[in-house]
Amino acid sequence: MAKNRSLQKKISLTMIMVMIVAVFCVAAVFFLTTKGLSDTALTYSKRIGKTTGEKSAISMDELTQKTLMILAANKADLADTLFAQFEQAVETAAFAAQKIYENPEDYSPRPVPLPDKDNDGSISIQALYLDPETMPDDPVIQEEVMLLGNIQDLLVSLNENFPAMASNYIASANGFMVQADYISPKKYDENGKLMPFDATVRPWYIGAKETGETFLSPAVRDAHTPQLAVMCGVPIYVDGQFKGVSGAGMYLDDLESMVMGIHLDSDMSAFILSAQGQIQFSTFETGILKIGEEGDDLRKAEGEEIAKTAEKAVAGESGVELIDVEGKTMYVAYAPMSTVGWSFVILLPQDVVEAPTRELTAGIEEVTEQSAREMNSYINRSVGIMLFVLVSIILVILLVSLYLSKQIVSPIKQLTEQVHQVEGDKLDFHWDLETGDETQTLAESFESLTERMKNYISDIQTITAERERIGTELELAEKIQASMLPHIFPPFPDRKEFDIYASMDPAKEVGGDFYDFFLVDEDHLGLVMADVSGKGIPAAMLMMITKTILQSVAMLGKTPGQILGKTNEAICSNNPEGMFVTVWVGILEISTGKLTAANAGHEYPAIKRVDGSFEIFKDPHGFVVGGFDDEYYHEYMLELHPGDQIFLYTDGVPEASQANRQMFGMERMLAALNEDKKADCVAVLKHVRRAVNEFVQEAEQFDDLTMMCIEYKGGAKNA
Repeated sequence: MAKNRSLQKKISLTMIMVMIVAVFCVAAVFFLTTKGLSDTALTYSKRIGKTTGEKSAISMDELTQKTLMILAANKADLADTLFAQFEQAVETAAFAAQKIYENPEDYSPRPVPLPDKDNDGSISIQALYLDPETMPDDPVIQEEVMLLGNIQDLLVSLNENFPAMASNYIASANGFMVQADYISPKKYDENGKLMPFDATVRPWYIGAKETGETFLSPAVRDAHTPQLAVMCGVPIYVDGQFKGVSGAGMYLDDLESMVMGIHLDSDMSAFILSAQGQIQFSTFETGILKIGEEGDDLRKAEGEEIAKTAEKAVAGESGVELIDVEGKTMYVAYAPMSTVGWSFVILLPQDVVEAPTRELTAGIEEVTEQSAREMNSYINRSVGIMLFVLVSIILVILLVSLYLSKQIVSPIKQLTEQVHQVEGDKLDFHWDLETGDETQTLAESFESLTERMKNYISDIQTITAERERIGTELELAEKIQASMLPHIFPPFPDRKEFDIYASMDPAKEVGGDFYDFFLVDEDHLGLVMADVSGKGIPAAMLMMITKTILQSVAMLGKTPGQILGKTNEAICSNNPEGMFVTVWVGILEISTGKLTAANAGHEYPAIKRVDGSFEIFKDPHGFVVGGFDDEYYHEYMLELHPGDQIFLYTDGVPEASQANRQMFGMERMLAALNEDKKADCVAVLKHVRRAVNEFVQEAEQFDDLTMMCIEYKGGAKNA
């Protein structure tokens, strides 16, 4: 019996040892699996945080550059508008003075008094002389003074209606000025004697006389006040004889406020760069970006990246760069003021832009560390509970082992596999298994973590999208208009019966010109050239509507007259603004060369036969689309032969103007078209465009310039 008990004891001890080993094995598997899950979750959480930070930094950089460029361009345009209005006011006074000189018999003499000291602070008209003791007594001078006295009401009105204007005047070549300003007492010296003022030596007078055109001086100190101002001079000629200069000064206080306002409202800084590279106004009080002294040139700043940027700005370019400015990395955006040749420059430190990304990254790291601590806490608690349960029920360890394998180890492995799938942009994590223990708590914790990660990324995307929307909406009209027009050439590479090429060069603002061409069917080619009245977004919207309607009606197999009629009905049915469209529509029967067309108030087409030259074809015109809802449009037909070409265009071509308002005209257009009678469609448009550029030179383009050329090569598809 003793031996049996000893054997039983051995068997019991053996079973106990086996069970203990099993307990430790199960415990080890559970611990290692859970620890692996924790480490994996922490690794992928850090990877997600790093990815989120990198994407946020890229998005913030792009958004910052777009926003700074838009802001710089807007500020530059606003400042340029002030200069343009100022220049226009001076030109108005010059035109009025010229008319007075040309028609003296139409005006009665009006005396012009000397400056009155009692008019300090109020606008008044006055006469100034090179030598006040002798010249007022000269009858010839007095006669001219009283003749120019007829312009005094205009000078006062212009000065009153332009707040930034310091003074405006007509400086005669005979040595006197008729002037309107607010500082009459400053015309006298400390002894009460009227000081002479020689306008002929002032930069605005010399510049206008030497150039023979409107002249804007660099920023200078006003002759009677310490304020910084820009002076403008416009020469006055009568029958080719120089009579004097219309001039005015404009204080630059508004520009200074514009610059300083940027720094007050944000972390940005700004300055204005003159055409000579000198900083005029700046939010910087020290360093190379402070307001420059006379002769300073930022382009010559040695060893500074900002010098190269200044060269581009002075050259009239615009852009955004990330450069080192006196040891600090900054975004620099610059945009030109074309009227005076200056540039508006805005700067923003890179660390300001990166601050939100750093805060976001720090927040993600904090959440990750907190989640790791929670995971470790859950792991430790689970291990303790497991050991307690295993020791308590050691007699039924096999059953417990099976239970743990099914209820704990398997879910943890499943959880680990699902966690491994959470990587990069794949942040979806769903735990559907109901275990009711710490494994489920751990899974729910990780699920909560991934949801918070997605929320952080969603918040970033929402903020980024909202900021980008502002810039996108500003460019939306231009992008829509560009995308609506065919722009791939050749458009039908498998069709050899014809060749076609078109272009549209828009003016500064979004316009309403458009062209279109499309195959109605295999044997009919639709052609459209149109010009919407007005400018800006309304014209662009009407352009898109009209283009869509025209093509839709044409694809129904309608004739050109019917196409214009249906389009006119649609536009007239809802046109409260009274806008209209001039349209030329043609349908070319490719197999025969027969072109059926109709014209709704558009420019005459130009046609060149194969052995001839381009000539204007005065086709019958109907009324514009959008005018009257019951308008009927006549059709006409042309027969094209192989080698014939048709040139279509908008009024932006013949009406392209030089600075003196002289227009390009039809004769110059025909000369350009016939420059090379063997030119293909691409060359024809290039000849016209080059001729227009050479004619207008530096003059600003005021209208869209749209052209299209079609060459018929024969009815056979493989001709």
